[in-house]
Amino acid sequence: MGLRTRGAAALCLLATAAGAAVATSPASAADSRRTEQRLGVPTARLQAALHCQPEVRRSRSRTVMLVTGTGFTGAEAWSGAGGFQEALLKAGHPSCYVDFPDLTTGDMQVAVQYVVYGIRRQARLARSRIAVYGVSQGGVLPRMALMFWPSLRRQVSDVVAVAGTQHGTTAGALIGSCQSPAGCPPAVWQQSFNSNLLKWVNRRADETPGPTAWTTVRTEEDEVVTPQDALYPTSSLRGATNISIQRVCPGRETTHIGAAYDSVSFAALRDAVERGGAADQARLPADVCAQAFAPGLDVARTQTMLDASLGLAAQRLLGQVTRVTAEPPVKRYIRR
Repeated sequence: MGLRTRGAAALCLLATAAGAAVATSPASAADSRRTEQRLGVPTARLQAALHCQPEVRRSRSRTVMLVTGTGFTGAEAWSGAGGFQEALLKAGHPSCYVDFPDLTTGDMQVAVQYVVYGIRRQARLARSRIAVYGVSQGGVLPRMALMFWPSLRRQVSDVVAVAGTQHGTTAGALIGSCQSPAGCPPAVWQQSFNSNLLKWVNRRADETPGPTAWTTVRTEEDEVVTPQDALYPTSSLRGATNISIQRVCPGRETTHIGAAYDSVSFAALRDAVERGGAADQARLPADVCAQAFAPGLDVARTQTMLDASLGLAAQRLLGQVTRVTAEPPVKRYIRR
């Protein structure tokens, strides 16, 4: 960024919000769910992991589900005074976030079930379709949810995926950590380039299942999810509006984690949920590059968090969470 957000790295991924379709009758929704994979996580755990602002209930404006990334809790990524949830509410959009097991480092095939439950629950609370805003792993989980639980598609108006590991990362430091004798967390294996999980997910011709509108935002300065400046950036999706922060704000130095809080990402989210359809870069505010972070974010608090995020994530990924020596097997419902 012209205004500095460097000092963050780490596989932090958020997540984001999608909307529930009133257009689908309860009977037809129930019929479609019979053919979908049943959730294996106990309902009590799913309920406890979803945290919604009171304003989500019967909201008159579009609500957003926030999906975090690897190495952090939803509360750390989104809540608190001067945080993202507060900024989003000031912009008129209440939100929910999910806390995933093991600091969002566990098997993504388990984590996606929390997103599926969260979309259903938030849509019922709001009594309308929702939007999803996710970062890093949090950009991939909504795609998996809508891909393998198609009944959700009419409940989600928009997905805005920021710095997503859609086609895997080639970042050497990240992949190299998995070659140690202790291995690395399941979600790190699964987000590496050529992982078995992403191979199966990306075999599907439709990368942006509809009628949901899809937007991706990436930073070409990403130090965790690479490549981003190639002919086919790993965070971009066929069928989506794909936005580069540096194409909007030339010279901006936005890191992987910083992309979640960047003013361009926030403007893209607002454009998508307030104008209908995917975000349109041409409609972003003329002054979007005048500030580094989303309007309403506490600048000092956000910068302090970003400066500390790399060390915190590394400490957690290398010592505090479960590590495995091989990628978890891909579930049968994904290999169909």
